[in-house]
Amino acid sequence: MVRNAHKKLYELLLRAELQGKSVTKQEIIAKTAWKESSFVTYLTKGQLSFLTKTEDGAYKVSGVRKYTVETFSKHLSQSKHRRELGHNCKSYLARSLLKKSRENMILALELYNRPSLENRLDAFVLLFCTAWEQLLKAVLIERDGEDSIFEDQEIKGRQKETISLRKALEKMYEGKDAKRRNLERIKYYRDKATHLLMPELQLLISRVFQSGVLNYAEEFELFAEQPFIDSAGGGLMTLVGDFRDPDVVRLMSEYGNRAGSDIFDLAKTLESEIKEVNDIKYAIPLDIKLVFARDDGGGKYLAVSRAEEGIKALKDAVIVEKPVDRSKTHPFKTKDASDEINRRLSLVLSPELLKTILVTRDSKTGVHKFGSNCFLAMADHYGWKRENNKFHYKNVDPEYHYYSELAVDTIIRDITTDHGLLRRAKQKYSKHQKKR
Repeated sequence: MVRNAHKKLYELLLRAELQGKSVTKQEIIAKTAWKESSFVTYLTKGQLSFLTKTEDGAYKVSGVRKYTVETFSKHLSQSKHRRELGHNCKSYLARSLLKKSRENMILALELYNRPSLENRLDAFVLLFCTAWEQLLKAVLIERDGEDSIFEDQEIKGRQKETISLRKALEKMYEGKDAKRRNLERIKYYRDKATHLLMPELQLLISRVFQSGVLNYAEEFELFAEQPFIDSAGGGLMTLVGDFRDPDVVRLMSEYGNRAGSDIFDLAKTLESEIKEVNDIKYAIPLDIKLVFARDDGGGKYLAVSRAEEGIKALKDAVIVEKPVDRSKTHPFKTKDASDEINRRLSLVLSPELLKTILVTRDSKTGVHKFGSNCFLAMADHYGWKRENNKFHYKNVDPEYHYYSELAVDTIIRDITTDHGLLRRAKQKYSKHQKKR
């Protein structure tokens, strides 16, 4: 349930951002009914990271439009102890390295999670190693001082060089540490074997990558005192790729005798090493047993099937959903949802901006509005009515269509971000209707 104060603050900040205006402390306090001390606490703890103070004492707003009212409220609630990244670093260099490290790891994951990118394994290992190197050096600076990340000898005529990732690892971890072995294995791929990182290795090698990312997230949070990625986000990595075991004949026919044989040997070596180390910090295990685990938040049950082959177990993994109360999850009929969108838009947008975004007028008043037909056009644009989902629910007998709060929020967010979206959706919907 969204708190009333959060909802009012969201509407105030969203309107200010869309109109390019600033907000004052007094406006925020008046909207939320907070005490001044509460506002100061929210601000200093980083919960109002959307605000940047201007020279005249007001606050510029940015980044609110990417949230729905629910995710905005959740962000505020989960940010109770949030600080600026690097707040605990004494060294400016360590703080800078920490920020760059997170950006590089996020970019590594974004590229890895794009199945259409053929060289995503190569890109991942490069950015992954860079992110780890920057994180380790930030930790070393805070622990041992800035000189600890530089080479002892300075080469004449060149800037002083920082130590390698290998040396940083030696300073941070004991020789047989599983985290270190995981990172050294991926570093090996970066330095010696990027030419062998072919799609056929995807699923096997992703087990090592996944452990590496989880290790990074653990070390990052331990050092930065905040999560690497907001817990409201999705999974870190997706297992998308070739689910067949590498076959030496197929590899040799695809890449030539030498390269194909090398790729096969790399796969078998890695497979043996995973069994030998037998540690989740080195590679995610796939000897999966039958498990039923309840997610208390959403009422869903996860069923994972056991199989002799781990790959088959992944394929057979299913989600079983528990029946939920439609009136709570999808409370709006089409007209109700349209009215709610109209209400919220009028709160946050000026009449001039509404004219730009909305394409329908009230027949009596001539005022631009978001009508039921507009909602149906957007639902068609997203394809919501093809099945029951988190946006749409179809009652069979009698037949009624219901929509969720998330559907309302999604439409508001998208049409206020892309001012031509509603017009295009209506044109497309009109063509579909004529064909029908």
